[in-house]
Amino acid sequence: MPSDNKALPAVKLPVLRTIEEGLAALRPIWRRVLALLLVILAIEIALDYLLPFIADLLGGLLSAQGAHTVTLILGALVRTLLYTNLLLAIARLVLFAESPAVTILFCWGSRQWRFFWTSFVISLVAVVPIIAGAILTPRLGSLLALPEAVLAVQAIYGLCWLWAACWLLLVIPVIAGDDPDPSIDKAWRIAAGNRIRLMGIPACILGGVLIAIGCRLIFEAFFTVDPLQIGLLGDALLILLFEAVYVASAASGAAAYRRLVGVPPQADAV
Repeated sequence: MPSDNKALPAVKLPVLRTIEEGLAALRPIWRRVLALLLVILAIEIALDYLLPFIADLLGGLLSAQGAHTVTLILGALVRTLLYTNLLLAIARLVLFAESPAVTILFCWGSRQWRFFWTSFVISLVAVVPIIAGAILTPRLGSLLALPEAVLAVQAIYGLCWLWAACWLLLVIPVIAGDDPDPSIDKAWRIAAGNRIRLMGIPACILGGVLIAIGCRLIFEAFFTVDPLQIGLLGDALLILLFEAVYVASAASGAAAYRRLVGVPPQADAV
């Protein structure tokens, strides 16, 4: 992959075509991609049962709050491992036609560490407005008491992150491709001239999230014979749909990266 895009000609990114191109790269080995999603689903469901059991076991050693905190951290670590590797594997599939094995979900190395710390930095930036809002709330209490003001603040915050997400999606393929340049800086540079167009990708992904939530609500509304069983099926459906959103975002981001750095699409994966 080119390490610098300064000499590349300006590219006007076609949003829908880019999403289609990313998803098309998954089609030849869709069974392997589905296997990754099903393994993550099984682990997610297992965590829902195992973590409360572990909390009960720790109850004799720690306070209830301490045991709950330990299980939250354990669950977060497992999910970080799984979803970090899922995103990187999908990006490498689009970039290099590298067919992912299920075992890739349980790997951890320099690439994963780089993704983890980059995500950590982005998360810190994300909470800065929240902390600032908490500090300013006592001084703006009368203003924030208005529902319209709260909605306006939330809308501005959401739009800012929609704009940021448009080029932060490119961080995944930068790291997956082992580009030595600082990933956030590289993503910002190669998105130049296309940041508004790139907003279409997270907007479509946000639409997928809303569809996922709507499907869950519809599922629960029409199937209420056995609440426990339907709840489990609804949870499984929701997890799978959100996994599909992660896959679509990683694939679309990798396809956008390929177009913006001027690399033609790979041949079908095998």
